[in-house]
Amino acid sequence: MAEKEHWSKQHEKGKLWMRKFTLACIRILPGIVVRILAIPIGFFFWLISGPERKAIIKYLKKVRPDRKPYTLPLFLAFSITIIEKVESWAGKIRLGKIHFQDDDINTIWKELEQGKGALLVCSHLGNMEMLRAIADFGDIGVSRRVPVISIVDFKVTAGFNKMIEDANSSSMHNIISAYDIGPDTMLMLQEHVAKGGIVVIAGDRNTEGKLDRNFDIDFLGSSAHFPQGPFIIASLLECPTYFVFAVRQKPLSVSAEYNMHIHKTRVKFSGSRAEKKQQIRQMAEEFVSYLEKYCNKYPLQWYNFYEYWEKGEL
Repeated sequence: MAEKEHWSKQHEKGKLWMRKFTLACIRILPGIVVRILAIPIGFFFWLISGPERKAIIKYLKKVRPDRKPYTLPLFLAFSITIIEKVESWAGKIRLGKIHFQDDDINTIWKELEQGKGALLVCSHLGNMEMLRAIADFGDIGVSRRVPVISIVDFKVTAGFNKMIEDANSSSMHNIISAYDIGPDTMLMLQEHVAKGGIVVIAGDRNTEGKLDRNFDIDFLGSSAHFPQGPFIIASLLECPTYFVFAVRQKPLSVSAEYNMHIHKTRVKFSGSRAEKKQQIRQMAEEFVSYLEKYCNKYPLQWYNFYEYWEKGEL
């Protein structure tokens, strides 16, 4: 991994005119038409994305070892998901399109109704913008409006973030760069959670800079690097922590129907500094176990187009 360029240094693909064209289509055309148009866009990116195809082949060989690793369907599914991320912020996909599963949804609803805050650890599986977008519309199924702060990396997805902002100017409010996490930021996040707010962060990409400390955790049969940062933040916030996965029911369908899986962590932070350090790792391992479970269940929806395992690993 060290000899490869870190994912955060790779450039976002896509030209300005294409993003503007895509946003115009989303605003003007029916959703089913936009999803059909997403297919040739996904095919175009598949053609020009050689390194990304190699990374996806490695992933598909792990998650589907008994099948030939066709990468095109995953690229097409990703292009549809991009459309739906923007649609979410434009208010076109609401709570009725999300089907909550029999997991910990009732627990988080109850805690939010009681005025408690929470940390949501998401991933690049499925549509991680979904919950943040519907929360911005006050449409998450609880009686109060729940403020959301997201911790993101701006370097790689600046163009996509601009398209989201054009769709909904409030989308870039209450966003913190992953490179700016410090003592003052943590105090602000603690106050935010204490007032009943939600903090959202991805748990499946290590970040260069202050949070660039990794765990080596077994993932799909081989050791992979996962960030310590999100789970250190969980230990400092000391609030209810959930792992959230919003995945399309059918990856290549023109219907935007999603399954939302929500799991409350079993890890409790207590004891000495050494014990908390071990608990942080336990939470990371728990998150990875869920990510692995849903990658196996929804193999075409893990949109990580970067090297994840050591060179030579299959």
